[in-house]
Amino acid sequence: MSGAPAEPADEIDPTKAPSSATPVVRRKRGRGIWVVVGVVVIVLILVGVGFGTSWYGLEKKTTASTTCASGVTIQGAGASFLNAVMSVWTSGYSTATGNTIDYTASGAGAGITALAEKQVDFAATDEPLNASDVSAMPGPILTLPVTGGPVAIVYNIPGFSGVLNLTVPELAGIYLGTISNWNSTVLAANNHGLPSDPIVSVHRSDQAGTTYVLTNLLSIYNATWEKTVGTTVLPTPWPTTPHQLAEKGNSALGKTVAATSYSIGYLDLPDAINDKLATAGVLNTAGHYVQPTLAATNGAIANLSGQPIPPATGSWANVSWVNSPGSFDYPLATLSYFVVLVDTSLGYTSSLQHAQILVQWLNYVLTTGQGDSASVDYVNPPANIVTQDLNALGTMEYQGSAIAAC
Repeated sequence: MSGAPAEPADEIDPTKAPSSATPVVRRKRGRGIWVVVGVVVIVLILVGVGFGTSWYGLEKKTTASTTCASGVTIQGAGASFLNAVMSVWTSGYSTATGNTIDYTASGAGAGITALAEKQVDFAATDEPLNASDVSAMPGPILTLPVTGGPVAIVYNIPGFSGVLNLTVPELAGIYLGTISNWNSTVLAANNHGLPSDPIVSVHRSDQAGTTYVLTNLLSIYNATWEKTVGTTVLPTPWPTTPHQLAEKGNSALGKTVAATSYSIGYLDLPDAINDKLATAGVLNTAGHYVQPTLAATNGAIANLSGQPIPPATGSWANVSWVNSPGSFDYPLATLSYFVVLVDTSLGYTSSLQHAQILVQWLNYVLTTGQGDSASVDYVNPPANIVTQDLNALGTMEYQGSAIAAC
């Protein structure tokens, strides 16, 4: 596919109430009606007591509402893709509540493992959990999309003054090693003035959500990639090429590209901006080379939000945000997810008070936090998904009891 470079996109920031006819009772004597009234009153009292004491098991037991504690620390781990927005969220939340979020950007895969091993209250990932991941959890989970953004293709080509434009097959060829020099015929067709130097490809050495997003797109367009690597967060199996580097974390990958001539890599947009890295335009399905802007990412996620969206308790394994069909949609878009246990007592969360602060934190991210995302180059999930997330918080429990708001 080919096409002209996309024009810059503007930032853009879902009774008949059963009528009950009064029965007609034929009265024979006045005393009888008082007997009936007395019986009805007694029954009503018993019914009220029954509901109030949950005799019938019709209401889920709910913990009493209390004032939120302060000085509590919530533990989280996972995707480094969220680093910039997490920094804003955790700072704002701590100021507002006096509680602390200790988040370790260990990589999406490590975060999921930490949640399964009861080491954290929540995990963050760009890869929805698969059946194996879910089965490893100590209990049922909620998948909560909380933010989104583009996976930017970044490069460092000394002497090249143009803007690098790549098709997805070309990107696959670079990482497979079948395209080994910058001035190869296929790259030169849409990029004039590239040098003859070998391409140094940089990928993540740890389990990374950005790797998942990239490999998801490459698998759609390249049969060899799909067969040998597939869609994965794992750095292995990874194609062996003469000139390649591997780095742990988005920040380290960005700094390596910045310091390595003739290199190419992939990472979150805030790190690309922070390291002043050039970003490549990627050819989308409409035939336009599109840069990883917030507008192009918002458009991509909006155009794919019509796909079947599971409930928070359902499987998200088949949900993908890449390869959107919109005219100026960026092909490497993603949402990032928080994953928590429905019954928090089955994991790391050690008390009802701790569980209440966890819910308070999640609610902050899905309300106040959504207003902070664009300032650090992230996009919000569609409104209907955020509403679903907020409703799901009301189903969280501690030792089988609903967690009252505080």
